[in-house]
Amino acid sequence: MTPRNTNQRINEMDHTAAAWVIHDHGVATNPERDLGNQTSKTPQKTSMEWVNASPDHAESYITAQSVWDELALLNCDDLRQPTLAANDTKHRSYNLARRALAVAAMVVITIIGGIKAPELMMRGFADHSTAHGEVTTIMLADGSQVLLDSASAIDVHFTETAREVRLISGRASFDVAPANDQVPTFIVVAGNSTTRALGTKFDVQFIEDGDDHDLTVTAIEHQIELTPDTHDSATSFILSPGEQVSIGSKKADSEIAHINLATSTSWQKGFLIFDHAKLSDVTTTLSRYSSGPILIASSDLAEREVSGMFRIDKIDQAVDFISEGLGASNYSIPHVATFLVD
Repeated sequence: MTPRNTNQRINEMDHTAAAWVIHDHGVATNPERDLGNQTSKTPQKTSMEWVNASPDHAESYITAQSVWDELALLNCDDLRQPTLAANDTKHRSYNLARRALAVAAMVVITIIGGIKAPELMMRGFADHSTAHGEVTTIMLADGSQVLLDSASAIDVHFTETAREVRLISGRASFDVAPANDQVPTFIVVAGNSTTRALGTKFDVQFIEDGDDHDLTVTAIEHQIELTPDTHDSATSFILSPGEQVSIGSKKADSEIAHINLATSTSWQKGFLIFDHAKLSDVTTTLSRYSSGPILIASSDLAEREVSGMFRIDKIDQAVDFISEGLGASNYSIPHVATFLVD
């Protein structure tokens, strides 16, 4: 069997396998949930196509399926109480391996909404994708560079008449080779939006959760043209360096904001900078780089403000520092989830 390269890839593969298992069981009980029946510009696959892609995929799927069967013996009410569920499993006579236990807990969190199964599956079939905690540089055929952030995915479509990159989910920074008479304009598609490069460097972040979505586009060098909705091409923004537009399904209006580029692009240098940010926003960002989601136990704690600069490769230290500064406690299920408690 082909050896696996990194723990990050193992975690991501197990997450995807569990997502497929949950999807398959959902199809069995409710056909309308079949992702293959949903309208999407991203081609849909089946679980068997993913399983047959490699022996490692098959092994992960079998493990996730066996864990699903084990979970059928548990009390579902206990699954919503992490401490009780964790203590309870210690006294059960299951002889699950350590990795299987991690997958089991991850499946539980998926069931209660901690992990987005469709997003994981889309990342699994993308041209380029990153695991949680992984940031990588991709060289495109035209000489452009893409810095793909953690837990992100893109598809690339280059022809003689088009240079198009689709950001499926996550965040990417683009350093674009200039267009000319022989080289077409560089376009980034995210959801229904398009960002056209008039210059060289810009960031695009796209987070989609069911019918909800959030798009943030930032100009870094020279200008870019953002069309938020291709069905309404009359509405567009021209952004200059240091300008940003954030658009969401729950936001009524979108305006050009002037932002601090050093803060906005700090992730490209391995740091995350927060200035009086809500803890809920901070944990959402930190979760992108951690091996599991960071969950907050109370709404009051979620509203507290956090300021600081943290290393992307030291997320555990960041959580400890933030917890101590807020007078809160934290505990973790390794590679599964971290909980902040007031």
